[in-house]
Amino acid sequence: MNLGGVVAAAPPVDLIPDGYLSDKADERSVTSERTTEELRDEMEAEPVSQVEHEETANFPMFEQEYREESYQFRRDTSPLRQTMLMQPTPYLEPRAVAQPSTQAAAPEAATLQARLFQQPGLNQSLLRQSNSDISSFAVDAVSGEQANGLVSTDLGSLLRKSSSATSVEVQRRTPIVNDPRVRGSRIGSLASSGSYWVPARADLDTAVSKIDSRLVSESIIIPGPYSSLYGPGFQFVDFELLKSPRSEFGNEWHGRSSFDHNSNGNQYLGQQSLWGGGEDWGIRASYSHRTGDNYRTGAGNKVPSGYESREFAVALGRDLGDGRSLEFSLLRLDQTDVEFPGYVFDIDFLVTDAYGITYIDEHAALADRTETELWYNRTVFEGDAQNPAKRNQFPLLNIVNYQGVTDVDSMSTGYRRAMSWGQSSNYQLTIGHDLRFVKQELNEIADVRTIGIPAIQLNDRNSPIPRSFAVNPGLFTEYREDLNNFTFRTGGRLDFVQTDIVDDPNKLTEVGLAQDAASYNEIVGTDQSQTDRLLGSIYAGIDQHYGESLVSTVSVGFAERAPTLTELYAAQPFLLILQNGLNSVTGDPLLKTEKLIQSDITLDYNGDVFRGGVRGFYGWAMDYITLENTEVRRATPTGPVQQVSLRYVNTALATLAGGEAFAELFPKSTLTPFMTLRGVDGRDRTRNGDFATTEGAAGNASDKVAGQQRGFFSGILGAAAEPLPGISPFEIRTGVRLRDPARQPQWNMELAARIVDNQDRVATSLLESTTPGFTVWDIRGMYQPRDVQGLTLVAGLENFTDKAYREHLDFRSPNGLQVLQPGINAYVGVDWTY
Repeated sequence: MNLGGVVAAAPPVDLIPDGYLSDKADERSVTSERTTEELRDEMEAEPVSQVEHEETANFPMFEQEYREESYQFRRDTSPLRQTMLMQPTPYLEPRAVAQPSTQAAAPEAATLQARLFQQPGLNQSLLRQSNSDISSFAVDAVSGEQANGLVSTDLGSLLRKSSSATSVEVQRRTPIVNDPRVRGSRIGSLASSGSYWVPARADLDTAVSKIDSRLVSESIIIPGPYSSLYGPGFQFVDFELLKSPRSEFGNEWHGRSSFDHNSNGNQYLGQQSLWGGGEDWGIRASYSHRTGDNYRTGAGNKVPSGYESREFAVALGRDLGDGRSLEFSLLRLDQTDVEFPGYVFDIDFLVTDAYGITYIDEHAALADRTETELWYNRTVFEGDAQNPAKRNQFPLLNIVNYQGVTDVDSMSTGYRRAMSWGQSSNYQLTIGHDLRFVKQELNEIADVRTIGIPAIQLNDRNSPIPRSFAVNPGLFTEYREDLNNFTFRTGGRLDFVQTDIVDDPNKLTEVGLAQDAASYNEIVGTDQSQTDRLLGSIYAGIDQHYGESLVSTVSVGFAERAPTLTELYAAQPFLLILQNGLNSVTGDPLLKTEKLIQSDITLDYNGDVFRGGVRGFYGWAMDYITLENTEVRRATPTGPVQQVSLRYVNTALATLAGGEAFAELFPKSTLTPFMTLRGVDGRDRTRNGDFATTEGAAGNASDKVAGQQRGFFSGILGAAAEPLPGISPFEIRTGVRLRDPARQPQWNMELAARIVDNQDRVATSLLESTTPGFTVWDIRGMYQPRDVQGLTLVAGLENFTDKAYREHLDFRSPNGLQVLQPGINAYVGVDWTY
């Protein structure tokens, strides 16, 4: 469809000079390699109206150029088409984008596809700008174009299925809620993107579960403290949503319709997108509806995991002239009846509203470029623990007649302003300031009958995370310079973080599920709630290029991170943050600031016959926040453990070591074998600690008893050093890709095996269980018919051997109950761009 601009018709084919079309095609896009004969055939086959022909009959060359541009726009605006032509495969791209060519491109080379999907002028990630010419394996880059071919749901699902995310392990909680862990990062500690998405409730919500993967342009994973742009932290996930498009050839309007179906769980997706724009404005709108039911495991069991999810997103942009542009984005997510297998609570409803505004000035008075970003995100949801289909996973709930409801309110807002110099030269300096403000509240209200004689009924008891806030202003700087065959990068931050409780004190006088209600101060063991912290971070990295194919990188960084509001202020809510299930969790307002020193070494080779990279890291974490087992509860004195009470605690020293690698043989051939691998070893080197913590109770506040081993009062002691909890085992993904050898490929296929080692490095003092290894096989395919323009079909079989398996992070209780992953799943998808 074309509304405005020049409408052109094709001249007689015999008027087109030989070689003209092929030359113009080469100028416009490296992804559009068509022969002169193919272009002539396409033009002859396309009908032309008489009006169109009369308007442009005197301009045959311009008319043909426009026709070619119009065809290329329609052809290239499908993300799946880009996936097939711009990447070796939609399923494996495990390295950062290679250094772009330094040759000056002709004006025609700025294709509409590039303007539509890449949007360099509206790119909100300064990391992408400052590292755009770095071709090392120092970061992971995952294109949102992979989402369709992989039939992923949220952004976490895309990171789980994509081989490009080599440093990320992902916990699959439900089909639409996935929690990424970068190199064993702790649950709930990872904030996402510059707009600082944080989980509202650590076990039911994640930093990325609100983001539909099909709305993502690109996601970058920084597996260490090697950026100063995203606030204080140890690892970062930066994603960018699709922006408003631009059209160089007058006003353009286009649409896209998508449909997916997964057989296991009878899951459906319907999505409709519309976008359009002119040379200096654009708008994009998208609506998606997902629904699913219980899935079947490889053992034949049905697992309650139904859901319904609706998401609406709008991006609106305007170029104001003289290098200035304004971009507005809106996202609305509504979820209902989301069942969480292996968790106490399900979500009855969840609503997320997110707004963002970005202003860019590429000819600023004080800098070469300034960028200002404002954001506001809020998530509200309610849930309950009364689902009869899954209460048999937690026998204790029926024993004590537990009836619980939860409500959560989480908000994040702030801004980031950055100024940069030297963007077009061999150096770039960026300085700026930002502010993040987070406010959260969790209520968990229950009716429960105590165990004992006589049994006592407790009503309306709250185990909350009180309404609290964290405010974090900061200053940051980054610098990059090219020195012959070297690229030097460095940066740092200085932050102030204040946290405090702002809830009604009367609500905190009686909390917890003990027979006699305790006060909040007795539960956490202190009446201090306000904390003030000064944090710093600094990093440096050097990339060395050995010719055009080999790059090595050395990076070293130091960072500090403040505890989350959950880690500081939780008062015994049932947060299932360990695999052993029914965990009540207590925070500590006196937690120390975490500190991390980490070093990475990478080597990356990109050749015609072989492409591969290896990355190793080692980190020393001081005052690392982990967990202490303070009490175990049994239904009978000699019965199995039913519930574990946990307390956040600092350990003096923990180490994290491991690495990632990928390899491809004959990456440009029809048949390409490939392999990726990753592994992390996390160790609590000072597990004994200097004290043991008692459970808080009425009249007996929680206390840190010096001289006792950590966890002494639970009766379950560990070694002086033990593995950190929640670390996934070593895994390899290997397989082969087969693709259409034609210059304009129509199909590709991938057969892959995910081989996961057994995990016997577990935190025994926290009752973490070992996990056996397993292998899961998948086959995926994609097809684009030539005779239906813009249509893409995808299909595949996941776990086609119907393996019954569980991930190491999946729920399993000490008494043997467990939740298995889905068995065989056949999926199909249709995507049509027009």
